[in-house]
Amino acid sequence: MTALGNNAHIFARPSRRAELLRCFDALVGSEGVASVEGPGVVPMSVIRFPGGGSLSIEFTDLTPDDDEPRLGAWLEIRSADPAALMRKALEAGAVEVTHPGHPYYFMAPGGQVFAIASLASRP
Repeated sequence: MTALGNNAHIFARPSRRAELLRCFDALVGSEGVASVEGPGVVPMSVIRFPGGGSLSIEFTDLTPDDDEPRLGAWLEIRSADPAALMRKALEAGAVEVTHPGHPYYFMAPGGQVFAIASLASRP
């Protein structure tokens, strides 16, 4: 059997760090957001989702950065209340993205796009 893992890794510019952490803090709470720093360690933050899975964000100036949705991988977050989670994302400064497939998409600072799907639709 082969399955997609519960962990994802993205890259962002260091200048986006505060915005990204504020956005994910609004979505998962501050206890789910941690920074990894130290000698020989690439600056990184880890977002742990209460229902499982994690997202690591590596900060480097080499990362493409845009205020428009990127045409790279789009990631999915699952929630018992997608509409409420979308409101939290928008209140935290994320930008709504309209695209067929899900009713809720947001763009995090720097251009990474996330869909918010219902836990009930989980395969």
